[in-house]
Amino acid sequence: MQKIGVKGGMSLTTGYHVEFEFKNKTLPFLEEFYGENGKDVVEMLCDEAQLPNVVATTGTLTGRYLGEGLINYPHTRSFTDLGLGFMCDAKLTPLKFLNAWYEHIFGEVYDKKFEYEDTIESARGKLPRSTNRVNRLSYIDDYVCNLRIMKTEPNKISSDGRAPIGYILENAYPYSIDAVPLAYGSSQLTRVTSSFYYTRHTVLYGTSKKHKRQNSDVPDQPVRPFNTELTGIYNELDFDDPAAGNFGLTPKRGGPIPLQVVPFQE
Repeated sequence: MQKIGVKGGMSLTTGYHVEFEFKNKTLPFLEEFYGENGKDVVEMLCDEAQLPNVVATTGTLTGRYLGEGLINYPHTRSFTDLGLGFMCDAKLTPLKFLNAWYEHIFGEVYDKKFEYEDTIESARGKLPRSTNRVNRLSYIDDYVCNLRIMKTEPNKISSDGRAPIGYILENAYPYSIDAVPLAYGSSQLTRVTSSFYYTRHTVLYGTSKKHKRQNSDVPDQPVRPFNTELTGIYNELDFDDPAAGNFGLTPKRGGPIPLQVVPFQE
C-alpha cells in the first residue's frame, strides 16, 4: 500500500478532460458553438468518455510442427468507434455543436437564416430546408479533428493536476448522434450521446517530475519506430507512408529500404 501511495493512490473514473482540435478553425459552426464562449461549455459538460481500446486482427497458421494446431498471429491494427456523452445546458450547446458538425459533413453549412429568437412562436414560423437539396460530402480536412482525451488525477494543487496518460484520436468525426429522450414526470438532466470514428490514435505517457529527476543523467533518446537490424538503418517513418517521402522514398536515404535474404536455419 505504501508503494501505491507514493504513486498517488488509486485511479478514479471521474477524472478526465476532453478537447477537440480542428484542422480548419474557421468553420462557421465552430465560431458559433465552439468558439470563445462555447468551447469551455462543451468540454465541461462532457460527463461520459472512454479511453479507446486496442484490437489486433489475427490470422491463423498451421503445419509449422508435426502435431501442432492452429497458431494465431497479429497482422493488422484495428481501431473501433468511441462514444462521448454530454449533459446539456439550457441552450443545449453540446447538442447544437454535434448537430452542426454532423450537418457540415454532408454539405449543410451552418446558416444564420435557420436561427430564431428562442420562443415557441418564432420556432413555429421557421420553414425547413429546400426539398430538392443534395447531400454533398465535404473534404475530410474540413470536418475531422484530433480528439484529445486526457486521464487526470488529483495532486496537491488541484483535482486534475496530473495527467498520467493521454490519447490523441486522429481524424475523428461523429458518425451518429443518439436520440435524446424527453418525457413528462420527474425532471432529469437532458443528455446527448454521440459515437465517433477515427483512423488511429497516439498514446501519450505522463512521467512524474520525481521520476525525471532520478533519471536526469540519462539523455533523451529519439523515438525510432522502425529499425532494420539487417541494414543497420533507422527510419523515423514507415517507408511506404507518403509522409516519409515520395511514396516509398525516405527523405534521408532517397530510396526504398533494401531487402536482405537470410538463409533458413533449422
